[in-house]
Amino acid sequence: MLRYDYDSLTTLAAVVREGSFESAARALQVTQSAVSQRIRALEEKVGSVLVVRGRPCVPTEAGLQLCRHVEQVTLLQHELADRMDALFGSEDTTTATIRIGVNNDSLATWFPGVIKRAAQELRIRFDVLPDDQEHTERSLKSGDALAVVTAMEDPVQGCRRVSLGSMEYIAVASPEFYQNHFANGVTLDTLALAPCLAFDRKDSIQDQWMSLCFGETTPLSAHLVPSYEGYIACCLNGTAWGLVPGIAGWEHVKGGRLVELSHGKSVKIALHWQASTQTSEILRRLSDLVLEEAKIYLLPDAFRPA
Repeated sequence: MLRYDYDSLTTLAAVVREGSFESAARALQVTQSAVSQRIRALEEKVGSVLVVRGRPCVPTEAGLQLCRHVEQVTLLQHELADRMDALFGSEDTTTATIRIGVNNDSLATWFPGVIKRAAQELRIRFDVLPDDQEHTERSLKSGDALAVVTAMEDPVQGCRRVSLGSMEYIAVASPEFYQNHFANGVTLDTLALAPCLAFDRKDSIQDQWMSLCFGETTPLSAHLVPSYEGYIACCLNGTAWGLVPGIAGWEHVKGGRLVELSHGKSVKIALHWQASTQTSEILRRLSDLVLEEAKIYLLPDAFRPA
């Protein structure tokens, strides 16, 4: 069984986190030569390349497994420090970093509350991997994240799932856009002629909404805007119509800045929190905190752990 040098493992994690040997050296306050020597020695010991050098540097499968191990050990050390503080009445100010995957709409609406509370109550720093809610679980399966917010209901092997509730999406457009494109009503024919917004090529929520409203879909002409802020801005300035989270969208509708395309027809995406069961008490406490924040903002669903 290989015994790993944890200075080298920490260095590997820093290279992957910071994206380069130079940035890792600055973060660790060592020379770039020292970083290179540690990575080279670790690769020789493992007998495999651990980091693909580039801009940014990315881990190989073996490197990713070692990085995940370092994160788990760091969490355990963080918890041990908490217990020792309780025994001796001292207070530790160190923080632990957790890499998680969060869908972009949650990250832009309700999840910042989780980040704030986790920093204050658990002394956690997050390394967030943003993606669409239907694809965040890939980072969990690959070991790149210890926990994710995802639309995937089936638990990933080795993980615990908690249902958070549903995020509501409403189809909206600016009043001017609505008048120009839907003066005669919102139909599949008028939708086909009106530009819409999509987050990226994986975004299928427009088809879900059309199926809900009309029982079928039609090809759309879409602007790809992979930014929550940019997406909302394009709805507000009349670039196109789109589906936005009700958390933010209803305020604009009530203020007259946006018009709902079909009253009472909203897409509800069930979200889940999946976290590794092989790590620490901190992840369990973080899971509880995520659920508490989700209950405030998401539509009630099956709030029960699986």
